[in-house]
Amino acid sequence: MQRRTFLRAATGLAALKADSINRARAAAPSVNDRTPEQAARDEDFWREIQQAFTVDRNIINLNNGGVCPSPKVVQDAMRRQLEFSNVAPAYTMWTVLEPEIESVRARLAASFGCDPEEMAITRNASEALEIAQLGIDLKPGDEVLTTDQDYPRMITTWQQRERRDSIKLKMISFPTPPPSMDDLYQRFERAITPRTRVIHFCHITNLTGQIFPVKKICQMARSRGIEAIVDGAHAYAQFPFKHEDLDCDYYGTSLHKWLLAPHGTGFLYVRKSKIEKLWPMMAAPASMNANIRKFEEIGT
Repeated sequence: MQRRTFLRAATGLAALKADSINRARAAAPSVNDRTPEQAARDEDFWREIQQAFTVDRNIINLNNGGVCPSPKVVQDAMRRQLEFSNVAPAYTMWTVLEPEIESVRARLAASFGCDPEEMAITRNASEALEIAQLGIDLKPGDEVLTTDQDYPRMITTWQQRERRDSIKLKMISFPTPPPSMDDLYQRFERAITPRTRVIHFCHITNLTGQIFPVKKICQMARSRGIEAIVDGAHAYAQFPFKHEDLDCDYYGTSLHKWLLAPHGTGFLYVRKSKIEKLWPMMAAPASMNANIRKFEEIGT
């Protein structure tokens, strides 16, 4: 998502029309006809953008990929809804606010290009991905294929399944930068064995920013009966794409990174045909087996 697109959408997140957002919107047209390089050097423009955030001016934040600062308008909306939820929690939380998740689901699904019934709202990419990692049935000796540049928490999750379920985790390496996208694809293809059941890889790695040929790997995996889990933590809203560009069965991401959404938000995409066989991380009734909302059952 381009910054200009986000700024136009941000004002619709809350009724409060913060002056900082209005200033940022007013500044956006000034760079419409410029190259990215020219816009990047325009300090007057970026000063107006800076006013939309409450960041410490004594610190230069270069790590938006971990948790990005939310704009003031988002923070104000969060505070307002938190105060409202505390007025009468049993009513305001469950009767008023909780049903509104369906409008969020619909808008996220439209943004990602999928059916709303394939979109689960989670608290971050790690939770979304672990639902898939821990929810796929695997037997002793089954192999999971990933890379040595995948996110440490996701590797740790597979290592726990190694200890618990006696599966085998295989990690392939690749040079930085790789010779080509085909080279990345071929490294996965060569590492597949008759016991391979899952391929887990990043859309963009957090270490180097390497982009992977997601669609090609996912289609190759599906043709061989292998599950493919895509870690999209650093891709979503970093650049434009839709599900049709990926053709994946599972995709987990955080929304509090490049989308600038409230801290503690993410989503899990699961292809509709895969939902029923994927176990939720927290228990859900059998009546929800084919319901994407079973992955949101976190209790109270």
